[in-house]
Amino acid sequence: MKKIEGSKITPHKYITIGEFLSLRLQEVGIIDYFVVPGDYNLAMLDEILKNKELNLISCCNELNAGYAADGYARAKGVAAVFVTFMVGGLSMINAIAGAFSDDIPIIVISGGPNSNDYGTNRILHHTLGLPEKSHQYEMYKLVTAEAVKVTNAIDAPALIDRAISTSLKVKKPVYIEICCNIASELVNVPIPMAFKETPDSNQKSLTRAVESVVKLWNESTKPVNVAGVKLRSCGAAKAFLSFANAAKAGVAVMPNAKGLFPEDNELYMGTYWGNVSSPFVCEVVESSDLYIYAGPVFNDYTTTGYSTLVKKEKMIQILPDRVKTPNAEYGCVYMAEFLSALSAATNLEPKPKSIEIYKRIYVPEPVPTQTSEDNLSTRYIMKTIQSILQPDISIIVETGDAWFHGQKLKLPPGVPYEFQMQYGSIGWSVGALLGNSLAYKGSRRCIAMIGDGSYQMTGQEVSTMIRYNCNAIIFLLNNKGYTIEAEIHDGPYNNIKNWDYKLLVEAFSTGEGKVKSFLCNTNGELAEAIKFATENTEYLVFLECTLARDDCSKELLEWGTRISAANGRPPNNLENY
Repeated sequence: MKKIEGSKITPHKYITIGEFLSLRLQEVGIIDYFVVPGDYNLAMLDEILKNKELNLISCCNELNAGYAADGYARAKGVAAVFVTFMVGGLSMINAIAGAFSDDIPIIVISGGPNSNDYGTNRILHHTLGLPEKSHQYEMYKLVTAEAVKVTNAIDAPALIDRAISTSLKVKKPVYIEICCNIASELVNVPIPMAFKETPDSNQKSLTRAVESVVKLWNESTKPVNVAGVKLRSCGAAKAFLSFANAAKAGVAVMPNAKGLFPEDNELYMGTYWGNVSSPFVCEVVESSDLYIYAGPVFNDYTTTGYSTLVKKEKMIQILPDRVKTPNAEYGCVYMAEFLSALSAATNLEPKPKSIEIYKRIYVPEPVPTQTSEDNLSTRYIMKTIQSILQPDISIIVETGDAWFHGQKLKLPPGVPYEFQMQYGSIGWSVGALLGNSLAYKGSRRCIAMIGDGSYQMTGQEVSTMIRYNCNAIIFLLNNKGYTIEAEIHDGPYNNIKNWDYKLLVEAFSTGEGKVKSFLCNTNGELAEAIKFATENTEYLVFLECTLARDDCSKELLEWGTRISAANGRPPNNLENY
């Protein structure tokens, strides 16, 4: 058997199930794996520790471990997380549901009951007090692309490989439950997995789809191209860029696709998000006679409460496995292959009118003068973040007003920009920042914008960042409440107890690790803190930024009103049916 590159485990005829799993994780590119121990997974963790090429990352709780795996996979392409049975797995399931919604490949490994307990009426601890032992497995089937239960050594290699290959193929989480008493059972040494992540398109369907889209494109006058979030999971961002450069039309991105099209490209206009779009982008997109959406997800958030004015009769959608035009649909056509074929079409006519219109009507927003003595504002914070952006930065943005402020950043080439818009789980960013920082360690420094309400849900994971020497910069936006919720529907439930966040981070460190926290009440205090952060790149720097309670973006005011209207639609009158 051939030894996997980099492994310290000497090849021989048999290895344990745990060693087999560790080699598979190493083979797919995982270096760090996230763990919360429990009695059902301890024997498996012992086996994984034998592989010295993998690094164990201990998290504070299972939910945060799932978020960390999400952030890690966004950078590395796949992640692994180990939890114990039921109390661990169910605690993490919210994070895995969010990863499923965003097409993030995570390999969930849970300890399971002793194999001898299956088929008996024994009631086990950490369960619902019933003999049934499949509750967690059945729940994970709903939020993963594949769920397998490993109860013996004979089936273990095939089941593990099936789950891992599925995760890589469909870019979704998968679930592997392994009985707690079989981690050291012997199996054959693995040979490299062989599979193709993306199948080939049906060539007849592909040809007809290209012909149809080129015809519609050439007949249009001022078309635009819009990048969607599925470009990432389909590995189609480069192909979309090639098509955009060939088509010469203006390019907008949907809000959750920010960072998937280079913002220094001459065709880039900004974010299309209905009434909360980047300046002048809404006017150009909605007045176009044809729009090509590549990898879109249309939901109430991305359409600002279904209030955008794009029309289906003027829309072409390039989806992961099909192309939809106003008059036809072409199946078995895969996104990256289609976009590459479209950009290579010799009869595709350049259509620059939309970008010409945008550049003609665009007027830069004025920058107000602010002094160092002024109370801190989100406007000044965003100006500060923009000033420190470099190509070797990664950005994490929490659910909330940071969504809207982040859209205004001008990203340097290649800078990853991450936020969880489809699922929008408040608190996601803290764990995701841990995972992202570990994945990029030595190559990128991560910057995060996190609201105080979100931080209170998962903030203890900053202690893990300190433990593993992460050098992130955290902007804690403290306006003493859930601002995004208040702008959708306000009430006393949107207020929270204020914390001394700066002191809390100091408590996390207990004098250990390279970490520095600052309380910033004024522009000048933030400037001094940023000076320290940029001069001490090996430090984790925590910036508690105090803000007025109603300091929010104008976009959130508009968006919140429209989402509230969509949520508040009255029931249909059943008497009319």
